[in-house]
Amino acid sequence: MRVPDDLSIRDAMLDDMPAIGELRLAVGWTVHEWALRIVIGVAHARCVVAVDTDGRLAGVGSGIAYGPLGFIGNMVVAEKHRRRGLGSAILGAVIGFLDEAGCRRLELNATSDGRPLYERHGFETLGTSATARIPRSAPTSPDQSFPVRRATGDELDQLVAFDAARFGGDRRPLLAALLADPGSEGIVAQRDGVLAGYAILRLDAPRVGPLLADDPTVAEALLREAFDRAPNVDALRLNLPPGNRAGSEWLRGLGVEIEPWDGRMGRGPSIPRRDDTVYGMAVGALG
Repeated sequence: MRVPDDLSIRDAMLDDMPAIGELRLAVGWTVHEWALRIVIGVAHARCVVAVDTDGRLAGVGSGIAYGPLGFIGNMVVAEKHRRRGLGSAILGAVIGFLDEAGCRRLELNATSDGRPLYERHGFETLGTSATARIPRSAPTSPDQSFPVRRATGDELDQLVAFDAARFGGDRRPLLAALLADPGSEGIVAQRDGVLAGYAILRLDAPRVGPLLADDPTVAEALLREAFDRAPNVDALRLNLPPGNRAGSEWLRGLGVEIEPWDGRMGRGPSIPRRDDTVYGMAVGALG
């Protein structure tokens, strides 16, 4: 799609983060500065902005490549520039980057307003996801049959291998950044000395995600540990993909109200993955 004559598209810079944050806030989204830093000025991701002749931001979009799997996010067009084809132009630039990076499968989280745009670009709804706000008072109990503890920096290779086989893509740069960030804390669970799940707790948000576990028992232990490490947090939110039916049943067993959501969309051939082990995304823009 052609960019309107009074606008141009360029790569985002870190100096653009305040203006990008304003665009996100304008549509009711959290800014997530740490997540923006992960897609700006790095080889494995691209964030583009549309600017007017005075340099004001008119729109933004990003894509991050995880080997065969790419995630699209941060798709916002300022209200005065909507219905001019700008969203399509931004999306095209992001898809072009992910295609060149070798991503065969592209996924994103769509709002109801954005869905028609993505459908025109070949994306289809993947099914009904489950989101839930889990209160601290939920009847979770740690399973003493396997240890849960803080992750260490030298476990990155092990976490990347565990994650890739289940998530479907290589998230090494993302996991490395999260483990090194003082605003987050990694938690791991082992069964018989073998990694059975992990979670990343964001201490500044607060939130938990990614969270991957081989079964609901492991997920519950990781969640309980996250609450223990964030004593002032009243609730944590999880986002389960359409394929994690066992996870949905586990949440119902805890008496947690599940919110169905059909915004997850994808394009391209399926890839080897285990959605039944994914209990929480990092954020929508990063998968």
